[in-house]
Amino acid sequence: MERANGDRTAGSAMIAAAALSVLAMAHHPTSANAGPIGPIVHGTMIVLAAIMAFGFAHFALRRGLGRPAILAGLVAYAIGLGVTIGAATINGFVVPALAARAIADRDVFLLAWEANQALAGIGVFATGAAFALWGLDFLRRPGFEAKAIGALGLGAGLVPPALLALGATDMHVAGAFIAYAAFAAWSVAVGIHLARGGLASNRDLADSPPLA
Repeated sequence: MERANGDRTAGSAMIAAAALSVLAMAHHPTSANAGPIGPIVHGTMIVLAAIMAFGFAHFALRRGLGRPAILAGLVAYAIGLGVTIGAATINGFVVPALAARAIADRDVFLLAWEANQALAGIGVFATGAAFALWGLDFLRRPGFEAKAIGALGLGAGLVPPALLALGATDMHVAGAFIAYAAFAAWSVAVGIHLARGGLASNRDLADSPPLA
């Protein structure tokens, strides 16, 4: 019962945080002089990212950190979380603070922009790697639902990084929205799976072999 309650809590938190992150991203400012909306949006996204990290950490623990794909995915997700928070901190707090102090040195803002873009890009690749690894783990589980979530995980994990690597998109507002919306969609799918008790079967956990 305690495990089931934990799954419902983690799953519900993931669903809510993922949906709200898309809403927050839709209000992302497009300039450093956007007023208080910049820190509000980025601060909200940092909080929501932490909530989703709670959900995925719970998922990883439930699937078993002894599985190489699960542990590797958790490490990749942690890297993605850290650099994504760094990118949000730069655009949400550092750049507005520089603008408020009337620091007009173009090189300073260019450095901040490039740092933001680099961190955000690394975040997409790291989070994509985590979702692809976890997607593969889902594919190895029995049942249509698990395999469907696994296929979606591979799509969410591979497509945004591929688009970024090929130059088909970037980490400007529009490109970032595409990547984060894809990530949010899979987060919702996993959250629903957790909330509905998809990991409640000990037999399922035992029968699914570790992915080397």
